Amino acid sequence: MSTVIEFTVPAEDCALGRALGDDPSASLELDRIVPTDDTVMPFFWVWNRDPEAFLATASDEPAIEAVSVVEQVDGGALLSAHWNREEAGTLFAIARSEGALLDARVTNRTWRFEVRFADAAATAAFRQFCADRDVSLSIERVATASPRDDDYGLTAEQREALATAYERGYFAEPRGATLEDIADAIGISPRAVAGRLRRGQATLLEHTGLLTPSEG
Repeated sequence: MSTVIEFTVPAEDCALGRALGDDPSASLELDRIVPTDDTVMPFFWVWNRDPEAFLATASDEPAIEAVSVVEQVDGGALLSAHWNREEAGTLFAIARSEGALLDARVTNRTWRFEVRFADAAATAAFRQFCADRDVSLSIERVATASPRDDDYGLTAEQREALATAYERGYFAEPRGATLEDIADAIGISPRAVAGRLRRGQATLLEHTGLLTPSEG
């Protein structure tokens, strides 16, 4: 039975949080974590923060070996970073413990994560790894979930995006709505909508038994 935990980490304790700066309107949304041979490579969206200023600050962080802009959109940018294994903390711990990232975002004050682990043992291993590396976790919720739980492992944001897309005909043939239509309805960017839909669909595939996490 899988375990879902929600936890927070002070922004100042994380390289990406520090690079975000002091502007309360700036935010960061983690898109996905890609494991590599020696560490992890996170892809993330930065909103309301000049990408060049973010790059300059992030490049000074010991945990970040390299960071680059993948794509720019109105109000934000998609970036990728290559982590220094010796300095990596929370993100490396999630990947090392084979956690499935459900949601992760940071403001100038707090990182908020929602992660699903295969079982209680994997959750315990993650927490121990963080403790060994002095990562300051504040656990807010721990819940077990069977593959047939009503929410199917979806976050509230993913449920909202999927439901809005379905109701407005995004999945119909021909499509009755665009990503821009859904974004306007929810009040976020089309790129953020696309990310929530992608992660939500992947989660549904895993929880309905069509795929295991390793197959997705």
